[in-house]
Amino acid sequence: METLNKKDLIGINQEIGGNGKMHNEDSLDFALSIAKQNKSWLYELSYIVRSLLVDHCFEDGNKRTAIILIITYFENNNLNYEKDKLIKIVWSISKKNTSDINKLMRLIKNAIIP
Repeated sequence: METLNKKDLIGINQEIGGNGKMHNEDSLDFALSIAKQNKSWLYELSYIVRSLLVDHCFEDGNKRTAIILIITYFENNNLNYEKDKLIKIVWSISKKNTSDINKLMRLIKNAIIP
């Protein structure tokens, strides 16, 4: 998957009903800079998910944006996933403000059907 940019994420946010307005732009900029380092897709995704769910980079629609983003990464990597489990994981990350990248990677990976 090509590395996402801020415009892509704003577009996803607007498509799911958000207004696309930034609340914590610096967090998203940092997450996207990590994604450009060409680490594993799961590592990149975890930083962006943290920006969405913990740092609330958008004014609204962060959880919905995160779900669509995760699904996009899964589909681009030909991975099957449990939708209900993914939704619970996203809610859990958001509710607990899980910011540890390794834990985020484990949680996201947990939605994948082996």
